[in-house]
Amino acid sequence: MSGNRMTARVFVAKELRRAREAKWLTRATVGKSLYVSDSLVAAWETHRMLPRPEHLERLLPMLGVSDILVRVIDELVAGEVPPEWLDKWLVVERRATSLLSFQSTVVPGLLQNQEYARAVLRAGRHDIADLEDMVGARLDRQKILTREDAPPVLVAVIAESVLGQNVGGAKVMADQLMYLAAMAERDNVVVQIVPAEAEACAGFTGPFAVATLDGGIELAYVDSQLSGEVVERQHDVAMLRRMFEVFRADTLPRRQSIELIRRKSEQWTT
Repeated sequence: MSGNRMTARVFVAKELRRAREAKWLTRATVGKSLYVSDSLVAAWETHRMLPRPEHLERLLPMLGVSDILVRVIDELVAGEVPPEWLDKWLVVERRATSLLSFQSTVVPGLLQNQEYARAVLRAGRHDIADLEDMVGARLDRQKILTREDAPPVLVAVIAESVLGQNVGGAKVMADQLMYLAAMAERDNVVVQIVPAEAEACAGFTGPFAVATLDGGIELAYVDSQLSGEVVERQHDVAMLRRMFEVFRADTLPRRQSIELIRRKSEQWTT
């Protein structure tokens, strides 16, 4: 798959911007009419976010855009292959010297075993026909952690709730957590759990990762229910790194985190 292919999500964003500019409207004007900020309009036009149905209902007539765009969102955007499979972030991961991963929903993709990955992908993308190809691609990504030639250091901060959320059933969860604990014993993998009672939990809004490349260049990946985005703007990357450090400050120490993961695995078998 080419990283230059225009996705349905990008197409929607470009159409919204083209239509707005054709009407000689500013983002501020559109935002004021819809009672939203101009930064939200900018997020729609740069495919970081999708307009909600109630916004589309007023936005499309204002811009003179056909409601076929709604069908594109419903039928194509929601069915696209998750953006993590696009070339850009895969290249970033392969070149990274270190990776910081925060997860509040599922075990990070780089630390998922086969059955857990299959359950996650099946639940999130019912209409994807090539499920097994996607599972294989996810497992193939993980080879960067075990390669002989300078594998990256992965620091994964995971909310305790992830350990108790049913993904694929009790056996899948028990096996996944034991696999996670085993991976956490590797020299280049650090897994730390944020306890459910930690104050940092109030700041959880969604998963993200920060990669550091040779030369100190940093990029990030932000995930959402519909899609994801590679973040290159250094101000935004720095903000995500600060959030990571805030969350990590409330984690259990490495050894205690591994012990908690193993206890949670045992609970799934009883």
